Amino acid sequence: MKRRFQPELGRGGRPLRIAYGRIFHEANAHSPISVTERDFRGMHYMVGEELRKATTLRGSELVGYMPHAELTGFVQAANVAGGVESVPLSSALTVPGGPISKECFEWLLNDLLDRLKAAGPLDGVYLALHGSSEVQGLAEAPEAVILRKVRELLGPDAGLAVSYDLHANFASELLDPVDVMIAYRTNPHWDLAPTGFRAGNRLIRTLRGQIKPVHAWRKLPMVLGGGITIDFMAPMRKVFRWMRKLERDPRVLSASLFMVHPYTSADNLGWAVHVCTDDDPQLAARLADQLADRAWDQRKAEIPPLRGAAEVLDEVKSGVRRRLGPVTLVDVDDIVGAGAPGGNTHIVRELTRDDRGLKVMLPLHDPELVDELWDAPLDSERTVTLRGTPGYNMPSVTLPVVVKAKLESDFGRLIRLDSGSFHVAIGERPPLPISPRFWRELGLNPRKADALVQKNFFHYRMFYATTSWAHLPVQTDGATSLHRVRNREYQVPTYPGHDPVDWRDDDAKLRSLKGVRTLQAVRADGALPASAT
Repeated sequence: MKRRFQPELGRGGRPLRIAYGRIFHEANAHSPISVTERDFRGMHYMVGEELRKATTLRGSELVGYMPHAELTGFVQAANVAGGVESVPLSSALTVPGGPISKECFEWLLNDLLDRLKAAGPLDGVYLALHGSSEVQGLAEAPEAVILRKVRELLGPDAGLAVSYDLHANFASELLDPVDVMIAYRTNPHWDLAPTGFRAGNRLIRTLRGQIKPVHAWRKLPMVLGGGITIDFMAPMRKVFRWMRKLERDPRVLSASLFMVHPYTSADNLGWAVHVCTDDDPQLAARLADQLADRAWDQRKAEIPPLRGAAEVLDEVKSGVRRRLGPVTLVDVDDIVGAGAPGGNTHIVRELTRDDRGLKVMLPLHDPELVDELWDAPLDSERTVTLRGTPGYNMPSVTLPVVVKAKLESDFGRLIRLDSGSFHVAIGERPPLPISPRFWRELGLNPRKADALVQKNFFHYRMFYATTSWAHLPVQTDGATSLHRVRNREYQVPTYPGHDPVDWRDDDAKLRSLKGVRTLQAVRADGALPASAT
């Protein structure tokens, strides 16, 4: 999209006025539950003056998780640049889950647009989005709708910057309406505030006529690869290191790699790369090709071997790993951090068969059982049946328990149940014990466990760095099962189901595809229907 760049913007005796906001959600099309307004309001929703205060260095943007995130980073970029008035709009975020309900998305979008209309004359807008969201009944990426509507309100001469998670499903409609695009460069994602700072810095320089961003991007026919895809570990370390080296060249404004979230129903799923230069399209194109080559070379780097629940519990019992602290069991098929509902009962079923004397702490989404037990006295003994998420088609597990603790939390009501040597935390919302605080608030010390079950691929490692040093992936059966990704049919031959010789063969076709959602309904067992696979 061609726009008129105006060096006088922000000068002539008045500051720039740039608004900022967020709509952030990662969707999993295999989840049987939808995301509603309640989920956003219960997790993170801020507007106006509250948002302004939260995005100062003394504020807390994501309370309980990360005090300084993208919007704080943007505000600091504006403060450093000087002559910029930052205008808060709205900020809404919730943990990954199923597709957003239509009513919820209309509320999110209209709330943002109404505040944008009321903000008065603006020189630009910065938005923190995810890039892999999904809305029930919407046949395109919701981020594309957000950007299109914001651009319509701003007009062609104002600047628009956006940042994305590095698991975004990058596509033309996520780039065409904007001037500046920045992505996370770490996995786990600790660089939220630096991402917002980079986006703000480049938007302000663009508006002042100091730079003219031009973009080049490539789409790769791969959905898995890169081992465990952590940016500071092999094999992806050398790719991210090369990207950082690129940005030391003053001609290069940004370099981004998108290792896609593969659980949406978009037709154009795949890894992508993006390079932005200062008015040098040939350099951008050349570097985008080189970055794509480096990412493509990592496609055959596999994740660690997956184990079944019985095998991994036997390994914890017989091994020396737990002498150094609790072993983390990553339930890779039921990752709440990737949109699964967290109601997978396979591990607790194995513990019921034989707890092996292991002290295990395990979270489970089971809202019906929470309702049943919420009024039960503490220390009361019950025989209960765990069924997990309604509609998730998990095996029922009957076991004797003691009701030991109750808590109102970010995940709604939580109840701690003790059975034998293990502990189950059942929640009315998908539980995500990303921080040890989750267990401490239920009266447990996670450092004294033999094993901790995680429903998260990466981010928990930042919070458990001094608690758990061993991490074992467990294969069960749920919304984030990798077999769903491997066995799905794609618009072009895609790795790992196929092994194309060169990403260039299908790059043009993949980039021409829109992020159309083919899935309008989810089967009761959380699987894509046959028509979408």
